[in-house]
Amino acid sequence: MATKLNAKGDALWRRANDPGYRVGWRVKYGFEKGHVDGEMSYAEAKSKAAALQAADPEKVYFPELILTPTQA
Repeated sequence: MATKLNAKGDALWRRANDPGYRVGWRVKYGFEKGHVDGEMSYAEAKSKAAALQAADPEKVYFPELILTPTQA
């Protein structure tokens, strides 16, 4: 069975009020990665990522589209 990924927001346009985003992070000098729990709009995720980046320069924070798997 194939798995289809669904997204609430648009991956190409990234409008400020698009829902379905979270803040993802990656360590600059390693292979660790993860995300901050909680769903928000693109603008909220972008501003929260900027605030977290200023507080913790060892990681890179970015808005990430939440993809939910669905059985096809």
